[in-house]
Amino acid sequence: MKAFISYSHKDVDYLEKLKVHLAQIKREGLITDWTDQEITAGSRLDDSISAALSTSQLFISIVSPDYIASHYCFEKEFTTALKLQEEGKITVIPIIVEPCDWKSTPMATIKALPDDGKPVSEWTNQNNAFAKIAQEIRKLLSVGEIRQVLTNNTTSQAQVPSRNYRAERIFTEVDKLDFKEKSFEVITNYFKSAMAEFNGIENLQSKLIEEEKKSFTCLISNKGNLKDAYLTISVAGGDGFRHSDLTYSFTKGQHQNTINLNNVFTIEHDAYELYWQHSNLMQSRSAERLTDKQIAERVWNDFINQVGVS
Repeated sequence: MKAFISYSHKDVDYLEKLKVHLAQIKREGLITDWTDQEITAGSRLDDSISAALSTSQLFISIVSPDYIASHYCFEKEFTTALKLQEEGKITVIPIIVEPCDWKSTPMATIKALPDDGKPVSEWTNQNNAFAKIAQEIRKLLSVGEIRQVLTNNTTSQAQVPSRNYRAERIFTEVDKLDFKEKSFEVITNYFKSAMAEFNGIENLQSKLIEEEKKSFTCLISNKGNLKDAYLTISVAGGDGFRHSDLTYSFTKGQHQNTINLNNVFTIEHDAYELYWQHSNLMQSRSAERLTDKQIAERVWNDFINQVGVS
């Protein structure tokens, strides 16, 4: 199976690391890879890349801030690959190597590697991340081989389109705790960035007044109407997921017996992935699935509304 590897030239180190971890798969003849490094002198860049894309069955994108910012990588290569996937001609595999806003792009609808998009750069040992990536690609190739055998053994010549497959899995308490910790980190960083922007607007002030491992408290002020508001966001401890996993209150600090039952989020899962839901403990849970970023946006908008800002 031929793979087209799309990458920003600023991420060439990640490309080389990926190729090292795909070496055994290539040795077994399961995959051949193509990058623009194969373009010979004198060749037309667009023609060579288009030809390589049209004959590939896998499209592997090495995703980073530079990749998303690249007009050629994102607007041309990735967009073309998405169209080919819709036609059943290619399978798109995003590999997230650096933290970036990939969940706001069409990549959000595709299973990203490794571990549902945890950036390679955030792994203590990046070899572990690339090893997982290689394992997932091997699984996909095995599925592709099975499809090829079935196609060859049937009298019909119908083409079987490439698809992105999701494997069912069981989520342990460790998985849920890791998910919760990662989400809290995303939410904390979101608020720090939002408060920095808030401070740049006339008459508006904000300050992070307390930050701990499992909670943070911040204060905002609107000098225009002399309104102040506190906000504390907390995650539950390691006592399971029976009641609440993340809560917030417009108070300076938060205690378990003062939690507003409307301001609670819980971790849920289906057979494939973990996700967040807003949970009013006095009523039934919302069916809406939320990401950590969506929670941060909702709570921030609710927070600034307390001081008359929208």
